[in-house]
Amino acid sequence: MTRIPALGRDAMDDDQKEIFDRISGDNGRIGFGPAIGYAYSAFVWDLHNISSGHLLDCSLTNSQVRIISLLTVKHWNSAYPWSAQSKTALAAGLTEDIIQAINDDDVPPFVTDEDAAIYEMVKELLDTGNLTKASFTKATQLLGHKKMSEIIHTIGHFTATGMMANMVGCTPPDDAVSLLKPRN
Repeated sequence: MTRIPALGRDAMDDDQKEIFDRISGDNGRIGFGPAIGYAYSAFVWDLHNISSGHLLDCSLTNSQVRIISLLTVKHWNSAYPWSAQSKTALAAGLTEDIIQAINDDDVPPFVTDEDAAIYEMVKELLDTGNLTKASFTKATQLLGHKKMSEIIHTIGHFTATGMMANMVGCTPPDDAVSLLKPRN
């Protein structure tokens, strides 16, 4: 049960119906999770889905997007997206050890320097709101400005996802592959 009721198509205005029909044809994410809240604003709903589409084909790998998503929804203590992103992260190739380390607030055992650099950048940004000069220089050398820009976008995307899920009041399913541990 959520705090906000899911809108049926018949209760939507013309703009919402247009987005509903397009999303139904694309991926079917309607009427559950954070999508319940997005449906109340056609413009926001559309932007969020465009953003989701971009993350499927950007300079970051799918597993790197999931590293960012897990860190971000963990930061916002958002249980529903954590469970969904954990499942997606496994499918994207992240190991259970990496997912569990993020959940435990430990440094994950990354295989590549790039994945470790993304983790460090995102962690510092979420913890402090900025990067030190040394961190910025390291990220620039290992990732480049395009990936750094898309990392910021991804943090923003999953901040919106996490906060929307929290505001809507959606809870993870009992059979989730991973349940979020509260932040320390």
